[in-house]
Amino acid sequence: MSGTGRPKSVRKEAFYPYSPERVWVALTDPRALAEWLMPNTFRPVLGHEFEFRYDVQPFCGSGRTVCRVLEIDAPRRMVWSWTNVPRDPGQPMPPAMRVEWTLTRERNGTRLVLVHSGLEHESWFVGLMMRFGWGTMVSRWLPRVVANVAGDESGVFTPGAIPLEKRCYTCRTIPAEFVR
Repeated sequence: MSGTGRPKSVRKEAFYPYSPERVWVALTDPRALAEWLMPNTFRPVLGHEFEFRYDVQPFCGSGRTVCRVLEIDAPRRMVWSWTNVPRDPGQPMPPAMRVEWTLTRERNGTRLVLVHSGLEHESWFVGLMMRFGWGTMVSRWLPRVVANVAGDESGVFTPGAIPLEKRCYTCRTIPAEFVR
C-alpha cells in the first residue's frame, strides 16, 4: 500500500489446461484480445504502440487506453505500458502503469500470472475496477478464448468464443478498425 491507502498493484494467477503456446495466442492475437478484453490495435512487436477502446461509461474515463509493448518473449513473458486517457482533454496524461504477463509450463497446462502495477496514481475506484475486471477476465473470459485456439501446430484463433453481444463492453461509438 502507498501512503494514500491505494494498492500499488493487482496480481491475478490462473491455471489453464492448455499449452503456453495456446495461451500466448489468446494474449497476442488482436481478435482474441478483442473478445476477452477490449477492442484494440495490438500487434505482438517490441515497441509497438497500441490502443484499447470501449464505449464511455460513467466513472470509466475517456474510453481509450494507450499502451506500448515494452518486453516480449514468446510464449513466456510480455510487458505493456498502460495509460488510461483522461475524459477531459485538458487534463494531463497520468503516469503509465505496467501490465506484466508471465506464462509458465506446468504439468498438463500453463500457469498465468498477471501483475498490473502503478495503480497508486489512480483513484481508488479505478483500482477497485482493475482488481474486479482482471479477476473476471483471467478466470472467466480468457479461458473461453483459449479454448478457441487450435491445439495443433497452427495455433490459429477462431473468432466466436465470446459473441460481440455477450462481451463485457459495448462498441457503438468505437471506430471500425477496433471492432473485430
